[in-house]
Amino acid sequence: MKAVLLTRIGGITDLQYTSVPLPRPKQGEVLVKVLYCGINHLDLHIITGKRPGPQHFPHILGSEIVGEVDGDTVAVFPWTFCGKCKPCQKGDMQICDIGGTLGRTRWGGYAEYVVVPEKNIIKIPQNVSLEDVCSITLAGTTAYHLIKRAGIRDKSTVLVTGTTGGVGTAVIQLLKQKQCHIICTTSHPNKIKELKKLSVAKIVLVKDMVSLLTDYPSGVDYAIDIAGGSIWSNALQLLSKNGTIVFCATSRLETGIVNIAQAFSKQWNILGSYGGSIEDCKAVLKLLAKGAIHPQIDSVYPLSDAQKALEKIEKQEQFGKILLKI
Repeated sequence: MKAVLLTRIGGITDLQYTSVPLPRPKQGEVLVKVLYCGINHLDLHIITGKRPGPQHFPHILGSEIVGEVDGDTVAVFPWTFCGKCKPCQKGDMQICDIGGTLGRTRWGGYAEYVVVPEKNIIKIPQNVSLEDVCSITLAGTTAYHLIKRAGIRDKSTVLVTGTTGGVGTAVIQLLKQKQCHIICTTSHPNKIKELKKLSVAKIVLVKDMVSLLTDYPSGVDYAIDIAGGSIWSNALQLLSKNGTIVFCATSRLETGIVNIAQAFSKQWNILGSYGGSIEDCKAVLKLLAKGAIHPQIDSVYPLSDAQKALEKIEKQEQFGKILLKI
C-alpha cells in the first residue's frame, strides 16, 4: 500500500511517500480502508519531537481517520484505550493509563489502510459529508470536551484564543449553539475577514488582548485557550472573579505563567482538557448530522502531497481544517 512514512524525528523533509506492506489486524483489531485523514498540529509536534511519539521508525502519522470496514463507512476514535483502568471506567478513555493516540503511539492514517482497535470504530450516517466527519473526529471532539469540561453555560461571555484552526473553528460553532457572547483572538490580521464570517461578537489581535479590559472591565466568564504560552497567561488575566480557563494548548514554546495569589483571591478555575471521550466524539457526530455545526475546511490534498499540507499548517496559513484524501 502507499503511505507517507516519518523516517526520524526532525522536520517535514523527513517524510517519505512510498510503498509498505499491508498491515494485518490482530485479535480485537480491524483493517480500515482510509478515505480521508485530517492533518493536525499534533502531527507537526510529533515530527519535531515536541510531543512524545513513536519509539520505532519508520512511522505513519495521522490521528483523524474516516474510512471503510466491510462496506460500512466509519469514523475512528483517535485515542487508544484499555477500557479497564480508572480513567476508562469513569468514561475518560482519552487519558487511559496505558493508552495512546493513533498516528502518535501507533501507525495512523497517512496511508491507504490502517489497523485500529475494533472498539474505536464508530459507524456514521450516510447523509453526512465524509470530509466534514473527518474534520471533527479529533478537532471537534477536542472542542466539545473543552466546553463540557469547563461547564460553560448558555449565553456566557467566552474568550477563545487560537481560533483559526480546526479546534478553534469548531469551538466557535459549538459556543454559538449555546448562544454565547464570543470574543476571538488571532495573531494574523489577514484571517480576521474569515473570522467575521462566523459571526462572533468581537475579534482582537493577540498583541491587543489587554485592550479587552476596556470593554469587559469585570473580565470574561470563561476563556478557552488553544494557543498556550504567553497567550495562555494573557487570557488568564482577562478572567472575571470565579472565572474559568480551560485549555488544550501545547503549540507554543513559552511557559504559561500564573500569579498564584491573584488566582487565589479571584478564585479562578484552571482546567486542562485532553482530547475527549468516545461519547464526546459520538455527540459531535450527532450535531453534525443534525446540521448544528458546519466544519470549516481550508483545503484537501492528495496523500502524496502530505508535506505541502503540513507546510501550510507550519506557516499558519490555513483557516479551519486541512485534509488528506487517500
